[in-house]
Amino acid sequence: MKNSAQLIDGKALADKILLELKDKVAQLSRPPGLAVILIGDDPASHRYVKKKKEASQKIGINFCDYLCGGKFYPNTSEKEILEMIDFLNKDKTIDAIIVQLPLPKKFNTQKIINAIDPKKDIDGFHPKNKTIVSPLIQAINEVLKQTKENLKGKKILIVSKNPIFADPLKQSLEKQGLKTETVKPDAKLVEKTKQADILVTVVGQPGLIKKTMVKKNTIVIDAGTTLIGENKWQGDVDPKVAEVASWLTPVPGGVGPLTVAFLLKNTVELAKINQS
Repeated sequence: MKNSAQLIDGKALADKILLELKDKVAQLSRPPGLAVILIGDDPASHRYVKKKKEASQKIGINFCDYLCGGKFYPNTSEKEILEMIDFLNKDKTIDAIIVQLPLPKKFNTQKIINAIDPKKDIDGFHPKNKTIVSPLIQAINEVLKQTKENLKGKKILIVSKNPIFADPLKQSLEKQGLKTETVKPDAKLVEKTKQADILVTVVGQPGLIKKTMVKKNTIVIDAGTTLIGENKWQGDVDPKVAEVASWLTPVPGGVGPLTVAFLLKNTVELAKINQS
């Protein structure tokens, strides 16, 4: 009989968080303001922003999206983006700002993130941000909590091309006393993944992690999503990995909805601070 991993229902967990946030929003003196800057025409990024907008409207957050550098304003410069961030930093009705990643190659990602007021940085990527934890990190911690497994002494491997995601996640897990390593998807990947007790992947390469790359009873967290065609989301993890893993986050419906929920949780927390 084949093993079948237990799936983490991220959508159900996210709905519960959003319900709690709706009550908190209702108690504030004004609705929280969330500004999202989307640069370029990447279809997946547009879908992510749409999901954030829908969830925000569901719980009473004022959602403002700024679409730049794509078909609306194809010649948007980095200087104009920085001026827009400066404007939003000063806008008292905006409690939280996010720049949707990844950015088109001509833009300096870190420079743009650094321009956000740390007090309005809900992604937790600003180097001076010491209070807000990245929504992705919160989502991954929630998934680990849901397994109810004793994680002490387990080896965690993070597969990622981008240190903006991987480094803060590694630091967060190490603070919890977990032995953590990051690796890029290179020739040594199989050798590394086979040693992991917990495998986290944030690459955006469909089917990157195969069943043969994962040892039995590994907790597998798939945070890499790619839009295939117009409607199909695919994760970094091949579905057959479920035959060897003990726990698995599905795509769609796993880490994605949870990340959105924690993004809005951060927004509400910043709004509470700004309005106190």
